[in-house]
Amino acid sequence: MFCHLRSLYRFSASLFFLGIFCLVFPGFCLQVHAGFKAYAWGAGTTINSASVNDFGQAIIPANLTNAVQLAVGWRHSVALNADGTLEGWGDDSLGQTTFNPGSNCIAIACGDFFTLALETNGTVEAVGDDFYGQTDVPSGLSNVVAVACGFYHALALKSDGTVVAWGANSSDANLGQTSVPVGLSNVVAIAAGGYHSLAMKSDGTIIGWGDNTYGETNIPPGLTNVVRIAAGGWHNLVLKSDGTLVAWGQNNYGQTNIPPWVTNVEAIASGQLHNLAVLKNGTVAAWGLDTEGDTNVPVGLTNAVQVAAGDVDSLALAAPQPVKMQTTLIDAAFGTNQFTFSFPTRNGRVYQPQFKNSLSDPAWQSLPLVAGTGKILVFTDPTDTPMRYYRVRQW
Repeated sequence: MFCHLRSLYRFSASLFFLGIFCLVFPGFCLQVHAGFKAYAWGAGTTINSASVNDFGQAIIPANLTNAVQLAVGWRHSVALNADGTLEGWGDDSLGQTTFNPGSNCIAIACGDFFTLALETNGTVEAVGDDFYGQTDVPSGLSNVVAVACGFYHALALKSDGTVVAWGANSSDANLGQTSVPVGLSNVVAIAAGGYHSLAMKSDGTIIGWGDNTYGETNIPPGLTNVVRIAAGGWHNLVLKSDGTLVAWGQNNYGQTNIPPWVTNVEAIASGQLHNLAVLKNGTVAAWGLDTEGDTNVPVGLTNAVQVAAGDVDSLALAAPQPVKMQTTLIDAAFGTNQFTFSFPTRNGRVYQPQFKNSLSDPAWQSLPLVAGTGKILVFTDPTDTPMRYYRVRQW
């Protein structure tokens, strides 16, 4: 049911970071008929021209049946389909849901009025508002393995562990959210807040820059064993290897008060003023501002595998049952502070790698879904963690 491995070497191209991991995609993803279902709640469950928030962004399109990843901005939502195409809905007044029909994407992120999509070739497509240059992708940007959006700025993580930023660098002051710290390297995960940015390095340390009005770039002393990071409007949320959470920054609406029953967490997301967490039992926890119903999780939502949080909306992707374990892990390779292994995939199947630092940890940490191609999928962990246990879920 699991594989106990150590570390490896870094691939130099065609990488897709999944939080703190990367996958090599050897081919184009095919259509999935696995029955995954998207849920939405908060503002935008209607279309109301008199409202600044209700643009239908929480009305799931009837034809959305093959999504493997969801993202949400202020008044728009986007889904990444298993075949690499994108589906957008809600506000499109600035073209934030109008995509290149030839897209072949592996990751998405949404800002307030813009969207980023990571292509399989390591380049970035950006659509929507460009008032602050947030859709002006830097010329020559390549070898990108992850993207993130703030309100009006964008981040890209490259396969060499460096970070590139563009877009707004302030709100009403010089906040510096796109001023990447000089010498920042060995980054394995990124997150963009409203006017601040976060990076997680391979040794598990967190670096923050930009707006610090609420202490959002003051990393808590002694914070260790972090495996996932998320940034909200003016706060941050991180997931530790033992399934517990740590939050800091603005707390006007209780967004950094972790509910005591939120444990055994497998995935997280932060919105402007609220947070979401997927628990080990497949349910979704939500806390923070609830003015628009942002934290009113739909009754009956179970088997969740991914969540996304926007300004005033929430999304979740739920998997069908039963879950089968994919245990054929092959070509394990070892090296300095990294490791890799591969597993075969089948067309029409969906896969989700998971890991634990110790078998005593209460929950497996889930990574985003990937669609089977009928080819070998290569998995790489670039962190400095000396030991981990891995498994792959399949639907």
